[in-house]
Amino acid sequence: MRRFLFRLDMAKENEQFLAIRQGRGVDQVYSGTPMKVGPGWIPDFFELAIDRDANVLSLTLIELEATDIVARASCRKYLPEPSSKILDVFIGYLDTVISQCRSTADARLNDFGDLRFLVAEGRQISVRTAGALRTSAELIEDYPLIDQPERASAAAVGSAEAPSSFSFDGERRLTRSESDGLRRAVRFLHAVIVGRDHSGGLLRSWGNLHNKPLDDDVERDQTTYPLLHSLITAKTVHGLRVDCDGLAAELAALWSVKGSETITAERVAGIISTFAPVAAAFPLHESMENIFSQAREALRATAS
Repeated sequence: MRRFLFRLDMAKENEQFLAIRQGRGVDQVYSGTPMKVGPGWIPDFFELAIDRDANVLSLTLIELEATDIVARASCRKYLPEPSSKILDVFIGYLDTVISQCRSTADARLNDFGDLRFLVAEGRQISVRTAGALRTSAELIEDYPLIDQPERASAAAVGSAEAPSSFSFDGERRLTRSESDGLRRAVRFLHAVIVGRDHSGGLLRSWGNLHNKPLDDDVERDQTTYPLLHSLITAKTVHGLRVDCDGLAAELAALWSVKGSETITAERVAGIISTFAPVAAAFPLHESMENIFSQAREALRATAS
């Protein structure tokens, strides 16, 4: 097994992770060349592992954060990205690295040249996304992207099954961040379900709209959806107490009426458990086009 670690974000706070990770069997480290993924995100690190015996390569995007829940949410935004596009971008990145090594007579030139050949020749490559704390080399979450064949059996590191950073069931007291992520998630998902997901603006401007699809539909029938009405109108400065099962039932009823298919409360709970941390992590300058794309992927991933 050989491992290559590419540092894309040169922030000083990422140095501790690099130092610890480098001491755990990493053969080569390359720093300083950025690479954008999806709508313009720059992961903190890329790690590529080569198992020559199994003839398998694994490319992992790594997001570092200061806290557990933010790290989990941050890495999950990559889940809907097409693996083929990420590999194409990575090959272009390696071309840049190789060119820089050639111009500076870097001794790692041959290693990176061999690596590019392995990535480009079409052998089996697993593309994954992982989250970690800046102060530890352990990966908190490690998932294959949604379009990867091993997705159904994927597990987080050290776990029998992949845990969710947001469990949407029972009576829960949510933090402010969790409450805001939940509210965002149901608004984004509702907009997709009712076909009002064509905004070309940014989250900042969409959030300021007075006529949001979910708010409009719930306002017209508050007595049928009292928990939803409470969610979208409550102030969440100090968090929020939520009946997750009741909310899931109301959303299932609403989306079954407004959408093109019947949706169960169990499916709603699964969608929100996965998508709410992702929704919470979107910055205000995120494009609504990308947000709606990820909401659509979350719905497709749970379709029967």
